[in-house]
Amino acid sequence: MDTPNWALVANGSMARLLELDPAAATHWTERQCLTHPAARLHGSAAGHEPPGHSIAGRSGLAPRSEAAAQERRTFAREVAHALREAVGAAERSRVAVFASNPFLGELMEQLDGVTHQRLVASHAQDLTHLSLQELARHLQAERGG
Repeated sequence: MDTPNWALVANGSMARLLELDPAAATHWTERQCLTHPAARLHGSAAGHEPPGHSIAGRSGLAPRSEAAAQERRTFAREVAHALREAVGAAERSRVAVFASNPFLGELMEQLDGVTHQRLVASHAQDLTHLSLQELARHLQAERGG
């Protein structure tokens, strides 16, 4: 199995794209950080009505949960595009993805064929809260080093 030289750590509101320095096999650099603040807004702050007894019937939470899912899909498209731009630039690029559930599934649906071919691992794990140093240690352990 190929070892990754790119890593993406993401959840529904933040994505960090890291690249391994070819000259220093343990040094990862954060190349891009994407945020999607709308995914963190709730109810009327996100432009949606608060849950209640509307046409949603008994499921008063349906509009909010559907809005949150739509925000995750929108962000997943943005992240997939950024990942495609990064790993598509070099034929030898390989990527490992660490993302929270259900964002991982939504992201995987948005990846194009080339990015899927360069994907060497995907993990349902949210690592966005880790510092760059902690991420580097985690990624190095994942690579078997």
